[in-house]
Amino acid sequence: MLVVDPSSSRCDICLDPFEWNSTDRTPHIINCGHVFCAECLHQVFPTRCPLCRELFEPSEVRKLYVEPIEVRKLYVEPSEIRKLHVESCSDDDKEEVILLKQLISVHDSSEEEILRLRIRVDTWLAARTLDEVCADSEML
Repeated sequence: MLVVDPSSSRCDICLDPFEWNSTDRTPHIINCGHVFCAECLHQVFPTRCPLCRELFEPSEVRKLYVEPIEVRKLYVEPSEIRKLHVESCSDDDKEEVILLKQLISVHDSSEEEILRLRIRVDTWLAARTLDEVCADSEML
């Protein structure tokens, strides 16, 4: 299965990880949208998708090109967040710290409170790009 992080993507036939330096083990897509390594697709006969059984033409198999992602710290330990003091944060970071602290303590709240917090977090995230969110997490 092809996932966002290329290092953890695997072919659903042989279950081997995709290799980005080898043509035989790179991910290839067939017309139904499923992704397998080229080596496995060459061995499929009849030419039906192993997952959905839709026919595919070997001439229409396409190699996928995946840009490597930059690994960033997207997870922060709750103990690190608890140490932060809102007063010491810049104006841009205050809302993030407040939301993070509320997320830590929301586990035993009512459904209504959790939903309200989720809407606040979604609104906050929607106003930022991934680069901004990742840069903010580096302050922790």
